[in-house]
Amino acid sequence: MAYFNGNLTSLSLRFNELFTIWTHLTLNNGYITANHSFYKHALDKDLRAIIVEFIEVLKDGNKQLEQLLTENHIAIPPMPRENLTMQLRDIRGVKKVNDTDISAVLSMNIASALIASTQAMEASTQTNLTKLFGQFHMKNAILGAKLIQLSKDKGWLPVPTTIS
Repeated sequence: MAYFNGNLTSLSLRFNELFTIWTHLTLNNGYITANHSFYKHALDKDLRAIIVEFIEVLKDGNKQLEQLLTENHIAIPPMPRENLTMQLRDIRGVKKVNDTDISAVLSMNIASALIASTQAMEASTQTNLTKLFGQFHMKNAILGAKLIQLSKDKGWLPVPTTIS
C-alpha cells in the first residue's frame, strides 16, 4: 500500500521540515502502539479491521518518513516496544474497554493524525513533501469516514439530544 510514487531522494530539506517529519513519525509510532492495545480489547471484527488498516497506513507512511530522515542524516525516533504477549488477564484491576469507547478514541486519533498531516503540508516548501503529506491526509480522511459509518451502523455514535 504505497502512498507516494514521486522522487523523495536528494530533497534538500529545511530544519523545520525535518523537525515536522521527525515529529510526525513520533506521533505515528504512538498511534501504532495505542492501536495494538485497542486491537487486543476490541471484540467487533469490523472495528478490528479498521484498527489494522490504521496501523498499516501508519507503518507504510513511517517507511517513507524514515527514508527521508536517514537520507538527511537524522536519527529516527525510537519505536515503543510492542508488548504482544500481554493479555488482559495479566493486568490487575483493569476494566475491559468496550468497542464504543475504542471507536471514540480511535476517531480522535484519526482526526489528530489528519490535522498533523494538514499542518505538515502547510509547513512544507517542497512540492513532493507536500504531496506526500497530502496522501497521508487523504488516507486518514478515508479511515475516518469508514469509522464514522461503522459507528453509525453499530449504534455507537451518540445522537445529540434536544432541549425542549
